[in-house]
Amino acid sequence: MTVSHRLASLKRMHDAKASEVIRLAKDANTPTRQKQVIYGCLNNMCRISAILYGEISAEPGNYDLLEEAARLDNELVQLRSYVGSQISLRVHTAA
Repeated sequence: MTVSHRLASLKRMHDAKASEVIRLAKDANTPTRQKQVIYGCLNNMCRISAILYGEISAEPGNYDLLEEAARLDNELVQLRSYVGSQISLRVHTAA
Protein backbone atom coordinates (compact mmCIF):
# COMPACT_ATOMS: atom_id res chain seq x y z
CA MET A 1 0.00 0.00 0.00
CA THR A 2 1.40 3.38 -0.97
CA VAL A 3 1.91 6.16 1.56
CA SER A 4 -0.87 8.17 -0.07
CA HIS A 5 -3.32 5.27 0.45
CA ARG A 6 -2.20 4.78 4.04
CA LEU A 7 -2.55 8.51 4.71
CA ALA A 8 -6.04 8.53 3.14
CA SER A 9 -7.03 5.54 5.27
CA LEU A 10 -5.78 7.19 8.46
CA LYS A 11 -7.59 10.42 7.54
CA ARG A 12 -10.86 8.54 6.89
CA MET A 13 -10.56 6.85 10.28
CA HIS A 14 -9.93 10.21 11.98
CA ASP A 15 -12.79 11.93 10.17
CA ALA A 16 -15.21 9.10 10.97
CA LYS A 17 -14.39 8.81 14.68
CA ALA A 18 -13.23 12.25 15.88
CA SER A 19 -16.69 13.51 16.89
CA GLU A 20 -17.47 10.27 18.74
CA VAL A 21 -14.11 10.42 20.55
CA ILE A 22 -14.81 14.00 21.63
CA ARG A 23 -18.29 13.05 22.82
CA LEU A 24 -16.97 10.13 24.87
CA ALA A 25 -14.12 12.14 26.35
CA LYS A 26 -16.47 14.98 27.33
CA ASP A 27 -19.03 12.68 28.95
CA ALA A 28 -18.59 12.47 32.73
CA ASN A 29 -20.19 9.00 32.67
CA THR A 30 -17.45 7.54 30.47
CA PRO A 31 -15.20 5.41 32.71
CA THR A 32 -11.62 6.60 33.16
CA ARG A 33 -10.32 3.29 31.86
CA GLN A 34 -12.23 3.75 28.59
CA LYS A 35 -10.79 7.25 28.21
CA GLN A 36 -7.31 5.83 28.82
CA VAL A 37 -7.84 3.20 26.11
CA ILE A 38 -9.02 5.91 23.68
CA TYR A 39 -5.94 7.97 24.55
CA GLY A 40 -3.72 4.93 23.88
CA CYS A 41 -5.35 4.37 20.49
CA LEU A 42 -4.87 8.02 19.59
CA ASN A 43 -1.25 7.76 20.69
CA ASN A 44 -0.78 4.86 18.27
CA MET A 45 -2.48 6.84 15.49
CA CYS A 46 -0.13 9.77 16.18
CA ARG A 47 2.82 7.40 15.94
CA ILE A 48 1.57 6.02 12.61
CA SER A 49 0.99 9.56 11.35
CA ALA A 50 4.54 10.59 12.30
CA ILE A 51 5.98 7.56 10.50
CA LEU A 52 3.94 8.39 7.39
CA TYR A 53 5.09 12.00 7.56
CA GLY A 54 8.69 10.81 7.65
CA GLU A 55 8.19 8.48 4.69
CA ILE A 56 6.48 11.21 2.65
CA SER A 57 9.16 13.79 3.46
CA ALA A 58 11.86 11.35 2.34
CA GLU A 59 10.45 11.40 -1.20
CA PRO A 60 11.11 14.68 -3.04
CA GLY A 61 8.22 16.52 -4.68
CA ASN A 62 5.33 15.34 -2.49
CA TYR A 63 4.57 18.80 -1.11
CA ASP A 64 0.77 18.57 -1.25
CA LEU A 65 0.81 15.15 0.38
CA LEU A 66 3.30 16.40 2.96
CA GLU A 67 1.03 19.34 3.88
CA GLU A 68 -1.94 16.99 4.19
CA ALA A 69 0.09 14.68 6.44
CA ALA A 70 1.16 17.63 8.60
CA ARG A 71 -2.47 18.78 8.99
CA LEU A 72 -3.63 15.29 9.92
CA ASP A 73 -0.77 14.87 12.38
CA ASN A 74 -1.67 18.19 14.02
CA GLU A 75 -5.36 17.23 14.25
CA LEU A 76 -4.48 13.88 15.83
CA VAL A 77 -2.15 15.49 18.36
CA GLN A 78 -4.83 18.04 19.31
CA LEU A 79 -7.44 15.29 19.68
CA ARG A 80 -5.08 13.20 21.81
CA SER A 81 -4.32 16.26 23.95
CA TYR A 82 -8.03 16.95 24.44
CA VAL A 83 -8.74 13.36 25.49
CA GLY A 84 -5.77 13.47 27.86
CA SER A 85 -7.11 16.64 29.45
CA GLN A 86 -10.42 14.87 30.13
CA ILE A 87 -8.85 11.97 32.05
CA SER A 88 -9.15 12.46 35.76
CA LEU A 89 -5.84 12.36 37.59
CA ARG A 90 -7.54 11.31 40.78
CA VAL A 91 -8.06 7.60 40.99
CA HIS A 92 -10.21 6.32 43.80
CA THR A 93 -8.72 3.31 45.52
CA ALA A 94 -10.03 1.16 48.32
CA ALA A 95 -8.54 1.90 51.72
